[in-house]
Amino acid sequence: MNSDFMKILIVYAISAGMILLCQSCGDPEGPEEPDIVPVIVNAIVDPAVQYQEMIGFGGSLTWYADRIIISPSKNDICQLLFEDLGTDMIRFKNNYYPNGYPDVKSPNVMENASIRTLWTVTGELSSIARQYNPAIQILVSSWTPPSALKSNGNLREGTLRKDNGVFMYDAFAGYWNDMLDNLTFQPDYISIQNEPGWVTPDWETCEWRPAETTEFPGYDAAFDAVYNKISTRTNPPKMIGPEAENIGFSSKLGGNTFTVFSNPLKSNPNLAAYAYHTYNYNAGTLVVQTKSDLNMIRDNFGNKPCIMTEYSNFTWLNTAWFIIQNLNEANAAGYLYWLMAWHDGDDHSMIKLGSSGTYSLTPFYYVMKHFSKEIDKGYVRVKIDTGLPTMPISAFMDPAGSKITVVAVNPYNDEANFKFSVTGKTISSISAAQTEASSFYEPIETIGEDKYLVLKPFSITTVVLEI
Repeated sequence: MNSDFMKILIVYAISAGMILLCQSCGDPEGPEEPDIVPVIVNAIVDPAVQYQEMIGFGGSLTWYADRIIISPSKNDICQLLFEDLGTDMIRFKNNYYPNGYPDVKSPNVMENASIRTLWTVTGELSSIARQYNPAIQILVSSWTPPSALKSNGNLREGTLRKDNGVFMYDAFAGYWNDMLDNLTFQPDYISIQNEPGWVTPDWETCEWRPAETTEFPGYDAAFDAVYNKISTRTNPPKMIGPEAENIGFSSKLGGNTFTVFSNPLKSNPNLAAYAYHTYNYNAGTLVVQTKSDLNMIRDNFGNKPCIMTEYSNFTWLNTAWFIIQNLNEANAAGYLYWLMAWHDGDDHSMIKLGSSGTYSLTPFYYVMKHFSKEIDKGYVRVKIDTGLPTMPISAFMDPAGSKITVVAVNPYNDEANFKFSVTGKTISSISAAQTEASSFYEPIETIGEDKYLVLKPFSITTVVLEI
């Protein structure tokens, strides 16, 4: 074996005093085959060294979510999404666009029929989700204000409208208050604009700038206007932002997209968490190349939690690796997969939905399960040391201090043997589940007196340590 990972294991074995034992006893036919002592990596969890507190894992239910409701397997799909997956947070699209707004505030007739359908579906799915898990958190994110508040009178493209030369921030805030009045559920979080620097004619968008210019409204001013309007409500939702479309450089904005939109919010006490997307990366991006951008979020915006709220471009294995990269390098408190349920023509969907309501699970469903099933809101990321800096791994402790969940990705050709210990604690039991190309979230057992686990090549493993 000549992979870089195997070389690291060999160095680790030598430094740990591990050897290959050869029983050569003068046999005239030559020495016997050597007994191989497996190289065991000691993974040491130190719960005293703590990082971010988790908000949780989940995904978005937006377009095509109506296929869940019409499916003859609706109950099965919902159980998979809201119970078996262990989802902590669902992100819904704001589809509040009454026809005739602002004079008409009732959602009974929307600007188009498909929006009306999705508005109704969002209400139904939120209710079902909370039946399965009353603690599930809901984020409502907006793609655009209604047409009446747009500069071009259209849900697509354009920006916030001006009235007598002044951007209509107060009307925008009133719109959010009206939306909350008409929702059939209480969201935990809202985001006033999805991807504020991005516009396209293909779906609803609205273009903003971090602070007001002659041509564009300021995201910061709109944020404050909405907060001031809804803060008098009973139990108002928390506000997150800016849901920047990427964490890379934008020539249009003259800087890092996330940075320029987040800087005006940095000292805003009403921002509950930063939110970001990672569309500066494509399927060919190496996960290791994302480190500096993610460190930028941690180092420059570590005064509040951060959540990755939309992305789905990597392979299933690299998606798991990228989630760990966000957790370890950005100190992300949450990760929401974009294509939680989508049409059956997209292999990146966690659950593929046919137009007649048929469904199938993909590897991405199990990728998210490796994080969401055994890590919940309130868990804290803690230190784990393996001596292998290239092995993606992350560890989390529950609020009671009685359970440690470890997620590891082996992106290499060689298997690895891991033995776990917790500093200052005794492990009472170990359970684990593993996903590889041919099997998904299958239980695996510890091996031998050392009770080590085999991390197969190109696999994801979740380990639960009861302490």
